[in-house]
Parts: sequence; C-alpha cells; structure tokens
Amino acid sequence: MQNTSATHQGSVSPGEAHLRVRDGAKALVSTEQRALLVKERHADGTPFWTLPGGGVDGEESAVDGLQRELEEELRTTAQVRDPVTTFVYKHRSRPNTVSRYTVFECSLSSEPRPNPREGILGHRWVQPSNPPPTTLPQVQIALERVADD
Repeated sequence: MQNTSATHQGSVSPGEAHLRVRDGAKALVSTEQRALLVKERHADGTPFWTLPGGGVDGEESAVDGLQRELEEELRTTAQVRDPVTTFVYKHRSRPNTVSRYTVFECSLSSEPRPNPREGILGHRWVQPSNPPPTTLPQVQIALERVADD
C-alpha cells in the first residue's frame, strides 16, 4: 500500500481541512530526455523515488529552502528558476500533516552526490515518461505533465 494520497494544485479536500499544511519545495532537474530522482525510505523502511527537495523552514522562502535542501541532500548548489507545478503529500509518519510542494525547474552546478545522513540512498536520471515503479504517484504525475510540455 502506498504511503501517499494525491491532491493537485496544492489543495486539501474539505474532509482534511484540519490537517497541518507544511510548505516545501522540490527540484525538477532535467535535460531533454532525463529527469533527476532521489531514492528515500518511507517511515516503514520501504524505498521510494521522488524529486530532490523537502520542507521549508520557518521564514525561509521556497527558493531558499530548496537551495538548502539540495546542498544538504545532494551536496550541490542549484540555479532555481520558475515553478512548474505543485503537489500534496500526506504523511503517515506525521499524523494530521501534509506537505504542499512547489516544484521548481532547476539546474545543478555539479553532479549530485547523495548524502545518506540526510536520508538520500541514491539518485537516478530517468525518462520522465518511464520512472521506476516505486516513484511516488504525485511525482509520476508531475513528470508526465512536464514530459507533455
């Protein structure tokens, strides 16, 4: 069973209005034929693939938070460009919490070097139309939208 539920455009359904919404930012790093995914683990230990990035802290802007996350997770810096989509991730490890991620088009200054201390188990360049089977459903949809552009 997946650890997620998807709602697009950053909205939360009326039945979930009591949920705490945590803002976050994700990076869409892509070439003409490939997009970058990182491998992480759910709270139960099962691995999954997602876009790099994470939560935005306190008064941090989404761009600043994304740049910090990329430095921590992938040991690289990034040029963050325009937002391309949003998605919501409902946490099982954080009751009553969803993360609302803004996905930004980005380019990295160097090849990613995953940091296992930040929970990043690996990275892979994938065809946006054919991500690994354990890619989060929200990320699959984001990749499809970008592949269609």
